[in-house]
Amino acid sequence: MKTKQTYALLPRQSHLFGLILLISLLLPSCVSQSSAPERYVVVLSLDGFRWDYQNRTETPAFDEIDREGLSGRFRPCYPSLTFPNHYAMATGLHPNNHGIVGNEFWDEEGRHYRIGKREAVEDPTFYLGEPLWNTARRAGLRSASFFWVGSESPIGGHHPDLWKKYDSSVPYTQRADSVISWLSLPKEERPQLIMWYLEEPDHTGHEYGTEAEETRQMISQMDSLVGYFRSRLAELPIASQVDFIIVSDHGMMTYDMSRLVNLAHYLNLDSIEHVSTGPFSHIYPKEGYAETAYQRLQNVLGIKVYRKGEMPERLHFGTSPRIGELVVMAELGVPVTCTPEGKPIKLLAAGHGNDNAHPEMHALFKAVGPSFEAGRRLEEPIPNITLYPLVCKILGMKPAPHDADEALAESLIKR
Repeated sequence: MKTKQTYALLPRQSHLFGLILLISLLLPSCVSQSSAPERYVVVLSLDGFRWDYQNRTETPAFDEIDREGLSGRFRPCYPSLTFPNHYAMATGLHPNNHGIVGNEFWDEEGRHYRIGKREAVEDPTFYLGEPLWNTARRAGLRSASFFWVGSESPIGGHHPDLWKKYDSSVPYTQRADSVISWLSLPKEERPQLIMWYLEEPDHTGHEYGTEAEETRQMISQMDSLVGYFRSRLAELPIASQVDFIIVSDHGMMTYDMSRLVNLAHYLNLDSIEHVSTGPFSHIYPKEGYAETAYQRLQNVLGIKVYRKGEMPERLHFGTSPRIGELVVMAELGVPVTCTPEGKPIKLLAAGHGNDNAHPEMHALFKAVGPSFEAGRRLEEPIPNITLYPLVCKILGMKPAPHDADEALAESLIKR
């Protein structure tokens, strides 16, 4: 009959045994963390895609996203213009705080910023706040941009890891293919954040109006492009790790030309330093002329005029030194210009820039992927600055200071 043997561990053996036991207990945890799949976020902006455009024509790709993911609408920041809102989505800051207060403005040193002005668009001193690609860099993640506002400027000394200089002639499918190629790079080179941009249906809406057949056709074309991109994305090994978010910067409204307001009819242009016009106009009067101009515009039909420090609080706008002393807000559908007598007035068929409370200014927002619940629909518009903390939460990045509601961003993610 065998007797049970016992073994006494020497002190050194006891320590070694304890170490081995501790490692064996921790190892499964370490392995599961390191083997967790990487997450990717792709954000596509369709410029000027009004939130209800989807109802104008057949949109099978958008309809599929509605079934498989989250759908809603973004309320743009004021003014509801392209450059202020793209950079707002990228930083989580209102234009008043991120510095791009319009598509055109003059800063506190008299420097001129205007879309299409290459030296201004690439000047980092105009851009305040931290865009998502810099947040990604700070988190140790790679990023890429195909024409997102701000990405062409070395903000904080940095561009995205991969980026393109704006060129409107690049075909839309080529842009989609480039995004797919970036997602196909070796893991150590692959960006986990990609932001890309298309000019449509903004351009067509401006030229033909919101109800035109040409605009409906462009809506269908954008839907087809989204379908093409998703079909190519589905072929990638990492497809199940990618969240695809579609946004727009603002809506659009057809103009009533009979209600045209020409500010030049009411103001002494020799007494104005600068003026930028449209449904959002701001005026830089010469010294001593601001109050006169304010009084002259008070009773003009179709517009409201504000001293910039007296803007409605809900707009989060009016304290930046880059904003003109007077802000003119047009009623919906009212075109505004400042054309001297005798010069031809050039007007588009439709525009934007109005008060962001108008549903016609609201923009597209959809999201599909592992972070989002299938078939969920948001009934109320949400601020577009929510995009910044939403992307940060998905990618596990610590956000920079911003103006958005982090609890709202958290609520969009599938539990």
